[in-house]
Amino acid sequence: MGSFYGNVLVARACEAVVPLLDGQGLRGFALPAGPEHTVIYPDPETSGPDLAGPLSKLLAAPALGMYLFDSDVLVMTLYENGDLSHFYDSFPGYFDEPEDDGEDPPSAEEPFEWPEPTGADPDAFLPLAAGPVDRAALESVLRCIPIDPEDGEDGRYVFAEAQHFDAMDCLRLNAPRLTTGYRYLTQGDLPYGTTADDLVLLGGTQRPTART
Repeated sequence: MGSFYGNVLVARACEAVVPLLDGQGLRGFALPAGPEHTVIYPDPETSGPDLAGPLSKLLAAPALGMYLFDSDVLVMTLYENGDLSHFYDSFPGYFDEPEDDGEDPPSAEEPFEWPEPTGADPDAFLPLAAGPVDRAALESVLRCIPIDPEDGEDGRYVFAEAQHFDAMDCLRLNAPRLTTGYRYLTQGDLPYGTTADDLVLLGGTQRPTART
């Protein structure tokens, strides 16, 4: 079983974001993800991509909703002032129902052709950067070409979480904090360099006990 998580990155400092979330009915956690950046981990009843739009308007800052499905697919939706400005999908068609055209399915001997990612434009993500960005490296990551060949197979990332980590690292953000979600935090599986006391609790969420 692969990894599943969602979160929202906001280009605004955590100490400015958290007071504005009070009274919004949002349950989850928050952490700084850069010098002027916050990551919000909503509870499972709230979708990160769905939450990004309202948060971008409420917080007057770009917000990136991110969702990773079964270590296979990374979806990122960028909103500014409540409007969708960019959409990224590492594996277009993954969730589509196969069409029954009456033809035999392709044989296992036929090579599988990976679809080109949608929205692999590094410039779209620059408003979220916390420092200078290597555009070529970020574009490679967005096109699913691993920076470290050991993370790939046939020139493509094996696990979407490794791709997600590299994309956030290219933006000079705290990649460990951006590649996890609510469920993992509640189980005490905390990002590298993070303690349970670092978590900002939203909407009455209980502080987790870190794994030992």
